[in-house]
Order: sequence, then structure tokens, then C-alpha cells
Amino acid sequence: MPLSLHAALVPTWTQILGACRTWLDKAEAHCQAEGLDDAELIDARLIDDMLPFKYQVKSCAVHSMGAIEGVRRGTFSPDMSEPPASFAALGERIDEALAFLADLSEDEVEGFMGKPMKFTIGDKYLLNFTAENFLLGFTQPNFHFHAATAYDILRARGVPLGKVDFLGALPIEA
Repeated sequence: MPLSLHAALVPTWTQILGACRTWLDKAEAHCQAEGLDDAELIDARLIDDMLPFKYQVKSCAVHSMGAIEGVRRGTFSPDMSEPPASFAALGERIDEALAFLADLSEDEVEGFMGKPMKFTIGDKYLLNFTAENFLLGFTQPNFHFHAATAYDILRARGVPLGKVDFLGALPIEA
């Protein structure tokens, strides 16, 4: 049986978003243990020309839940709203995405196949996709980029995370 679009996306998004939720908890605990202001991590960047940790976390929700919402509309534009500015608010954003994905039916995702999809930035930039090419070739790589960047920011700032923290709950068979 071929792999479904839902199976190619939703379990991995759920796995990494769950891991991200744990990173937030560990980052907050690290701030408390080290006497750091939470903003030192929330606003941290890998390098000056990259967006901060809070944006990277927000983008994990945008490139999972937001991508599905975009496919439903037939258009997706970058979410330029201000990212949540506390560990609690970032956690709520991740929890919202996890709940959204838990309620997403496989039938709906499979129904996206072949649907036209537009990526736009205002009226200056337009990319045309099919829904499956948008989800697999654009948003999935973006999701993993932002997740890895969020994780790397925390590691670079001394938060005690390892590879197992990045992977989260593995989909192993009992």
C-alpha cells in the first residue's frame, strides 16, 4: 500500500511538535536554574541575521497547522505576526497545533491531493503548487528547518538537550 499524504506528514509533525514542547519546558527550567531572564532564550538567535527562538517555535506551528489551514483556503502567506513572547505562550501555540493535528482526519488530508495551492507574499511574490507539492516540498522542509533552528539555539545557549530530545517520542512498535 502506498504511503498516504497524512502518514507522510502528520505523525512526524506531531512527534517533533511534542519534542518542541519538551524543549520549552527544559529551556524555562534552565533559565530558572541559571538565574537567567527568560527573554535571554526567547529572543536568542543563532546569528544576528536569523530570526529569534520565539519565531522559530511559532514557525513550527505555522508550517504544520497553518499549512493545513492554508491548503483548506488554497493559499498560504507567511505569518508575520509577532511571535509569542513567553515560554507559556509559546507552549500554548505548540499545544494548539498538536490538538489541531490530533483532530485532522486522514480522509481530509487525502482529499487535498491535486488541489491547486498558491504561496504568496503580498502581491509581489507568487508560487503555484499542488497541495501535496506545497506540503511535502515547501512546508515540510520549512517545518524541519525551524524545528532544528529552535533546538540549535537552545543547545548553543547551554540548555541541556541531546539528540533524543530532538527526536521526541519515537513511533516504535511494542
